[in-house]
Amino acid sequence: MIHGSLYDILSMTAWRMETPELSGGLHILMMCAMVISAAVAAALTAGRSRSSDSSDGMLTRVLAASGWILMALELYKQLFLFYIVNDGAYDWWYFPFQLCSVPIYLCISLPFIHGRLRGAVMTFLAGYTLVSALAALIYPQDFLRPYITLTMHGFIWHGILLYISLTVILSGAAYTRSGAAVMDAAILFVALSIIAVLINTAAEPAMQAAYAARRIPHDHAAMFYMNPYHLSPQPLVSSVQMAAGIPPGLMLYGLVIIAAGSAAAVIPQRIGLGGKKPSDD
Repeated sequence: MIHGSLYDILSMTAWRMETPELSGGLHILMMCAMVISAAVAAALTAGRSRSSDSSDGMLTRVLAASGWILMALELYKQLFLFYIVNDGAYDWWYFPFQLCSVPIYLCISLPFIHGRLRGAVMTFLAGYTLVSALAALIYPQDFLRPYITLTMHGFIWHGILLYISLTVILSGAAYTRSGAAVMDAAILFVALSIIAVLINTAAEPAMQAAYAARRIPHDHAAMFYMNPYHLSPQPLVSSVQMAAGIPPGLMLYGLVIIAAGSAAAVIPQRIGLGGKKPSDD
């Protein structure tokens, strides 16, 4: 009964459309709308945060609320994929532990995170989340779908991620003179990458079996796009993997993300964006 009711509810939002083209009108329109909306909203939030008597507390509440909104959106996506798209089969390709998914857990946990770890999380949200959000909005191939709600979900999701990262940057919460927070954020990324690889490895047998039975469209999981058994969908990484093997390609990919995420966190502060370093960072 519960499953039937869920299916009926989800079916009411399963509005089909022609799959949007990459760099087509809808893509450009939604990308620009998300970037502008996120930038304006982040500037307003950061301004209010700076003028608040408890700026750090306000920022924490805003980011935690953003995390819960992402959680609700992710729940809808998972249910839609399971019941509508894959007809009751779970595709681990969509398990919520991508670089664009971990802000859910970081933001929700933020009220309970303090000290050095908080600095790492804030810097991660500023740099790594900015890179992942912009990359997905520029190249949204993975969420351009023949369903209106799933396609809009992808754009809105990454718009929220962009809002989160810009809010942290403009509020100055990722600021560090010593570079310790940048290094800690890199260590956090490495730790999350290890978890991603473990998930991909654990899901391999189930994915292979379900794919062989034609129940799902993917034959492997790709958390962080770091699968130890399959070539990465990232063109540069896959080229290295084909020439030198999968491990070197994964290492290159990780180093590129660390470099890009670190630069995205540091450069805005170097050019004068953001405020002073929070006292508990």
